[in-house]
Amino acid sequence: MSDVEADERLLLRDIKKRLRGNYKLPFMSLTFYHSTFPSASYILKNVAELRLDGWKKAPPSVSDERRAESTDAHHDPMIPEKRFSEYFHDVDHYLREIMERVISTGMDEHTSTLFLLETLGRRYYVDNILTLILTSFALGHGAWLLALKSIFADSSEQEDTNMVLKRVVSLTRTLRGKAKTDAAECETGFCIYMSLLSSTVRMPSDGWKSMESLYNLIRAMLEVSEVVRFLVLGMTGRYILRSLWGQFADLQFLSGYWIVHGVVACSSQCNALPKNGYVIQDSQKLIYVYEKLTSIHRRLQEFKKKGEQFEDDEKIKRAYEIPNKRGRNSYYAFMALFGQPQFGRSEGLDELELCHCDRNDMDLSISTTLEGKMLLLLISGLDICSNEILFLRDAYIESKTSVQQDYEVVWVPVFSGRWTTSSEEKHTNLLRMMPWYMVEHPKFISEETKKFIRRVWKFKRRPIVVVIDKSGDVVYPNVIHMMYIWGSKAFPFTPLRERTLWNSAELEDGKWVILYRGNDIEWSRKFTTQVRKVLSDACILAEMIDVGENIELDPQSYSLDLRKVCYFWTRLESILISRYQSFSAGDSGTDPILGEVKKLLSYKSAETWACLRTPSSDSMVHGLGDVMLQGFMKFEMWERDVQTKEFAKEFQNHIEQLTRRSSSGQAYCRIVLHTDDRDAVESMKCPSCDHSMEKKI
Repeated sequence: MSDVEADERLLLRDIKKRLRGNYKLPFMSLTFYHSTFPSASYILKNVAELRLDGWKKAPPSVSDERRAESTDAHHDPMIPEKRFSEYFHDVDHYLREIMERVISTGMDEHTSTLFLLETLGRRYYVDNILTLILTSFALGHGAWLLALKSIFADSSEQEDTNMVLKRVVSLTRTLRGKAKTDAAECETGFCIYMSLLSSTVRMPSDGWKSMESLYNLIRAMLEVSEVVRFLVLGMTGRYILRSLWGQFADLQFLSGYWIVHGVVACSSQCNALPKNGYVIQDSQKLIYVYEKLTSIHRRLQEFKKKGEQFEDDEKIKRAYEIPNKRGRNSYYAFMALFGQPQFGRSEGLDELELCHCDRNDMDLSISTTLEGKMLLLLISGLDICSNEILFLRDAYIESKTSVQQDYEVVWVPVFSGRWTTSSEEKHTNLLRMMPWYMVEHPKFISEETKKFIRRVWKFKRRPIVVVIDKSGDVVYPNVIHMMYIWGSKAFPFTPLRERTLWNSAELEDGKWVILYRGNDIEWSRKFTTQVRKVLSDACILAEMIDVGENIELDPQSYSLDLRKVCYFWTRLESILISRYQSFSAGDSGTDPILGEVKKLLSYKSAETWACLRTPSSDSMVHGLGDVMLQGFMKFEMWERDVQTKEFAKEFQNHIEQLTRRSSSGQAYCRIVLHTDDRDAVESMKCPSCDHSMEKKI
């Protein structure tokens, strides 16, 4: 255990001791969070955005500005319940009392924080303490900081700041229990206060630069509070309660302690500002608490991410569940879909049968075959191509020979129309290629089941692989892209496993690889000759792989056969879909793997292109054929005293310059995805210009 972990455990022990057992239901009293937290959040967010030091994170949103104009308490969701005023007065009193002790006796922030938690812990739960104390700080020092901003704001900011202050006056009046009839008196008093303040405050010698640590800490307190609030009130609460309650509870206590500590530290510094000429004298204390809260925020974000993923996984189970199951078992789920006797079976057969595809023999013990096992339902028409079957077969055989993986694959051929001799021949030929089980016969799959497969599981034409766990729940509506990427490593074929595989993905070990497509034979010869010369001079050993469709193969390059070329593009498409689905990535430009895959897919229709992949770089150097050939021909790297590890960076800069000057660059990018799921990728940005691409189905 590290020193930091040991100190954290001691701190947790002290916090729980001071709260005297009042920590059994942390953050579960929801009334205050629903009704009062937005008040503190509104004020502190504007404090962090409308800063005295001139740095502005973002302007107040239009909705916030409109809400700031309203002073009608009856129609304002930010106004709390009436009884909250009593609690607020109580906490406000204790906070002021603590700060007086800090100032008069020199009590340190740690001691005062524990004392405040102990005092308030006799009456409130941790969540109430946190909400109340943040509101007290917001209406006290937060409002004061905004008033200072109003005095020193330039004309462009004055209106925004005054709009926020108008809202703060309304909130203050309500929280302090003032009647509506006192509105004019409150606003008059505030105007007098602003006038007095403006006559006494002077611009500090450092131009407010020392305030940065204060603003950073305020923003950190707000961010931690908001993510905790989301975790408890949002959709991830069930995940936390179910799986990681102990760890999350400890983080809640630490969040509460460091936020209260931050309020005490900020209040102390704000109180001392007039005496110190409005310059913060001890910013290290604020920086220390800020770093603690930043660390906690990162850990809370991990809980949030896992919670969101848990909710997504649960939605899959609910959205794709199999109706009319009579038991919590994959066997019962399978039988609910396919087990009912259908018209057209031989007389006397009223039970579902399976057969081994490659042996075409019936297995009457279906319960023994399927019960208690994970099922992979390969759903396709008779038009499934041989390459797709071979890809899946390789993964299946590998899983059965290399490691014990308790699952079975069942082919579900969905056929519409009249069954003919041609249909029977196609069916028979496909069976010979498959080493797994098959539903008895396509003719015996009911129309109701076909309708369910199309409507709920979204099967259209392209093959899908639906994963049913041992409990009979659908845990992934289509795992075929996982099998294309990882093969048998994808077991047990769950979203969690997919995320784990991506997080642990390793780069190519020590290899320089050049992928290229040279359907133009003349270009291909020039390119390979020049590349070998440049890399040889740079002392780089690289593997060159031709992913084109040349008949005249370059004997010094490794060329993929047509099946592997097909697999190459299919796997790239699968990677793109997987990245979108695994991490809800959208297309923010922050995923380097997604960006590189998009670029490669955009070259699929090009006659010539090339890509250089280094063993240590997260990015690739690539471009259309003429640009890449020109780059290798003109790049005089070997004449410079440059180390090998710098080659990729220098070469990439060179290619980017050539691409910008090239008149033969792509006029547009086109990426084709062979999937029936139109929602697999909702939107995409162009890999070249970063504009949104037009989507066509």
